[in-house]
Amino acid sequence: MIISRRGLTAIVAVLVLAGAVVVIWWLSRPTKSDEQQILEVFAQGERAVEDKNLSGVMRLVSEDYSDGTYNKQELKQIVLRGLRETRTIKVTPALRDLQIAGPTARADLEVDVWRDSNEPEPTLHISMRVELSKQKGKWLVTSAAGDWPAAAEQLESFE
Repeated sequence: MIISRRGLTAIVAVLVLAGAVVVIWWLSRPTKSDEQQILEVFAQGERAVEDKNLSGVMRLVSEDYSDGTYNKQELKQIVLRGLRETRTIKVTPALRDLQIAGPTARADLEVDVWRDSNEPEPTLHISMRVELSKQKGKWLVTSAAGDWPAAAEQLESFE
């Protein structure tokens, strides 16, 4: 099949126009705000813990994680131990405050933890401050402070 020069020009023009439309759509699509993205990090963390998905939890933690006591590898071992030693776990985080300053954020959370999802009251209540940073367009946890280490140990002792 032979295409005339005019036909080829028309096809190229249509392809260029279609490409331009896709680029314009891509650049103008609504994006989530930093606050929405951070809330999504907490929701993903909640689901990962409840699904006992260690890699899902750790995917939300920066390689640079440091809370003054634990680094990312040590945190991973704590999370792994906690997930292994509970049959079921339910967590309900409540955001109390969120401060975003450029590529960093600080969130104050109150987290209720049920070691058994059938319990009427939470097994533990944890107050914590989580620091995040935006790395390669994705919010990641860089530090967590509060009473969570003691709570994790307490959770392990509930056999």
